[in-house]
Amino acid sequence: MREFVFEVSIFAIVRVRAETQADARQALTSSVLGSPSANEIRLANEANFIEGKEGTITEVDFSIADNSVKLRDVDDSSIVP
Repeated sequence: MREFVFEVSIFAIVRVRAETQADARQALTSSVLGSPSANEIRLANEANFIEGKEGTITEVDFSIADNSVKLRDVDDSSIVP
């Protein structure tokens, strides 16, 4: 069986609660956008098999492009005085 490698652009909007924008950016670039674990890939493959899909995911790597994190909004309504 052959292995195919794809590069996929993904657009995500992630809401982060933090004291400062710097703290929020640090949390964002830590684990939330990290590559899935082997167990998560196995679960995806099991779901694909149940749905009758023939391909098997072998590896997934995520990275965040430089300067790709853009602040879209700040909601201060959840701040408790």
